[in-house]
Amino acid sequence: MNYKPQSFTTLPGLTLIVAAAALLAVVGWQKTASSADEKTAAADASASDEKTVTATADPAKTSPDEASTSDPAASAATADLPNSKELLDQVRSKLQELDSLTCDLHETVMMSGMSFNATGTYAEASGNRVHVEFRIFPSQPSVQSDLKQLALDAEPVVPAAETSRGELTQVSDGTVLFTHWKNGANVSVTRRNLRDIMEAASKVAGYDTDHVAMDLGVGGLRGLISRIQSLMEFAPVQTKKVSDAEFYVVRGRWNAKTRKELFQLPDDAVVDPRPHIPEYVVFYIDAKTSLPRRIEYRKRAPDPAQKFDRPMVTLDLRNMVINETLPDEMFIFKTPEGMKETDITEQTIQVIQQTVQGATATPAP
Repeated sequence: MNYKPQSFTTLPGLTLIVAAAALLAVVGWQKTASSADEKTAAADASASDEKTVTATADPAKTSPDEASTSDPAASAATADLPNSKELLDQVRSKLQELDSLTCDLHETVMMSGMSFNATGTYAEASGNRVHVEFRIFPSQPSVQSDLKQLALDAEPVVPAAETSRGELTQVSDGTVLFTHWKNGANVSVTRRNLRDIMEAASKVAGYDTDHVAMDLGVGGLRGLISRIQSLMEFAPVQTKKVSDAEFYVVRGRWNAKTRKELFQLPDDAVVDPRPHIPEYVVFYIDAKTSLPRRIEYRKRAPDPAQKFDRPMVTLDLRNMVINETLPDEMFIFKTPEGMKETDITEQTIQVIQQTVQGATATPAP
């Protein structure tokens, strides 16, 4: 994004959207999933075995032969293709150059034999401005046909708006970020002064200010990609042709540092036993535009001997429009009548300070 002069990135979005949707799935489904028919979950796993990319022990060491057989529609990586880091850097550079970007968002989450959908819109513009709207819909038992709906050329699932259970709106004028949450009967509006947060974070010893915006969930597309790059190791780039479109496919898994320090996994662990923690992330990048079309988090089978993985969180970016003039009013938040704003700037700063102090004072749990 071709931003006007600013000292920090303030684009909210996709990190928070993915995390929020996955969190709602974990929190909201615990009771439902525990009583779900185990046969449904088993059927879902079986379908995943047939339809999804084969998991390798180490994506960064995938051989050309392994890569070509992992997905029937994907070709083996060749010397003519960019390496994974170069390609992801290229995507971030392309986003940096844009004056504006808008797209439709479609997310599907599948965990514990259950699935749910979320849809919305995403807009970002020069001056670090952003507008995000997202609706989250009720969960339901997963069925084998759900995987067919995840095909890149499949029509997205768009439930009726009135059936949504949760809504998220985020608006930033480049300085203040407003978040409007609706979760059933619970409704809240918060504001964060991003300039004050960044200034305070820069004074905290041991805090990585390069990632502060992303840690706050305000990194935008570039921030999300950059953050994933810092946490993962990647397999060679593959290509995948769908209808008349060609995509680069970049597959990664958490690197050793992330697995040890962030997820607290032993060195010999192949699978994270926690159902809400994915093992892989896959980018589908439009080869013509160098813009991301899909970001997918995937979960490996609980049994390491089973060489397959399944989609867990799939975020599609559709109907992308670039460099279109967007109205200034889009990036001005209007608090709903009768609602009170809660300023969480100081609270956010305290969380940053306490996180660093706690990490240095006590060993990791």
